[in-house]
Amino acid sequence: MVEDYLTADDFEGLSGDGLAEACLACSARFSPMFAAFATRSGPRDYDDLVRDLWACAGREVSAREAEEFERRVRAFPEADCDDSYLLDYYVMRVLELPFETLHVLAGGGVKRALDCSVAALGLADEFKKELDDENELWDPERQEQLRVIAGLKAGRHPTFDSCLASPTTRRLAEVLPAIVATQRARQDEYLASIHRWKQARLRAMQKEYLANIGHRRRARE
Repeated sequence: MVEDYLTADDFEGLSGDGLAEACLACSARFSPMFAAFATRSGPRDYDDLVRDLWACAGREVSAREAEEFERRVRAFPEADCDDSYLLDYYVMRVLELPFETLHVLAGGGVKRALDCSVAALGLADEFKKELDDENELWDPERQEQLRVIAGLKAGRHPTFDSCLASPTTRRLAEVLPAIVATQRARQDEYLASIHRWKQARLRAMQKEYLANIGHRRRARE
């Protein structure tokens, strides 16, 4: 598959507000992925964050507001996870979308909008090996991004609920249960292997400790 990401030309003609709405739409479309992978955060927490960001569309957020929104993003327990064997990692990946959206709302312009687009397409591409057609999430997400941009240029504005009815989101809802089950099994085996390694390491340290005690005793005799 040739990964054909959007470019700055695709966003040409959009105002700052339009850029923000395009990113908000990306954030909303991946709400089901957050809900599916989250084990320590409530799905409504993510939806509330995106809806609150959406309420800022049409104006540039202040530095104080941006700081508070960033604090909310970083407050998610999964926000700092960088271990792709863990379910938390995919929650962190979804959180990149409202994080980039926040920076667009704060005046980040096309560069940040592109970062959000790439992050969304990266999520759509993440599980291609588990799908019958490796493009079945990538293509709908890319097409939906272009459709939303075209709509914004024509004066049509997406809503949180309309994004949940998008082809990307509907397909995610269909494939996520099997994907999460696979990733959960992978995570469990990974954590079990770490536990076995720690137990083996502990036994080796205990054996070494006891051997050293024996050596010292014999040396004193």
